[in-house]
Amino acid sequence: MAGVDYLADLPTVIARHEGLFARHGLDVDVEFNASGRRNLERLRAGEADFALMALTPIVLDRLADPSPGEADDPVILASLVHSIRLNHVVAPVSGPVERPADLRGRRIGLHKGTNAEFVWWLFAHFHGFDPAAVELVDYPVARIPDALREGEVDAAVIWEPWLSRLREPGGEEFRSFPGGNIYAAKWVLVTTRANAREQPGRSRAVLAAYRDAIASINRDPEAAITVYARHADIPGDILRRNWPALDYALNLQWSVLATLQQQIDWALRAGHGHATDTIAVLDLIDATALRALDPSVVGIPGGHADPESRP
Repeated sequence: MAGVDYLADLPTVIARHEGLFARHGLDVDVEFNASGRRNLERLRAGEADFALMALTPIVLDRLADPSPGEADDPVILASLVHSIRLNHVVAPVSGPVERPADLRGRRIGLHKGTNAEFVWWLFAHFHGFDPAAVELVDYPVARIPDALREGEVDAAVIWEPWLSRLREPGGEEFRSFPGGNIYAAKWVLVTTRANAREQPGRSRAVLAAYRDAIASINRDPEAAITVYARHADIPGDILRRNWPALDYALNLQWSVLATLQQQIDWALRAGHGHATDTIAVLDLIDATALRALDPSVVGIPGGHADPESRP
């Protein structure tokens, strides 16, 4: 299982902490990576059976895929989290950026191929300037705090818990421009087309573990905050402040399709893929395992793991 150091991935932390994978007959080794982009790379390479990520890596992967529909393609099994206000554009208080308009002509650090790239595009348009009016510098998210402190970039797009780690007591002060007020993130569980097709029972058991983890989070948020604070090595009060930004629920609803389509439209306009590319969003989803576990939480049409199986 490839998880991510991201507050939205709390269900993976809780599932491991409470032994929920084992409770459903699974022997799971969880490794937390820096981004969903890295997780998708590991899934593609056969180094992970399941991976957690936002929607952006899946969309960019599909647009870059010369032969979609093959066994190693990623497919979404379920949405776990709907979140806002976890992604921010930040800049040092001592620097030249005092308001969003000051970002024009600046160097902006972000982890390309992740939802940070999509957030930046939305943020720039929302504030009335061309996203291309800046120089984007690709950094792994763990490198961004130092890049900001050392003046390598004027601002950056960053998410929790890295935003909290940036604000160390006694350190440099940073101003934050929320990106989440214009972006609602989906956090999804992904496997390969072959895994979904050939191991439906395993996918169903993994989903059952996540269902139980989300139930535990919603039943006792304070206990979940304590576990994650220890996992991420950040103060619990920061998590409490961000808690209203998170909505944990295991489902596949129309909002997932709408958000996928929005990101496909963005990616094509931003120069990823070709303007003539068309993607059927249902081809990115396999609802079979979740529908077998709990059909009441699946509110979309069938969702096909194999596009060629359609009549």
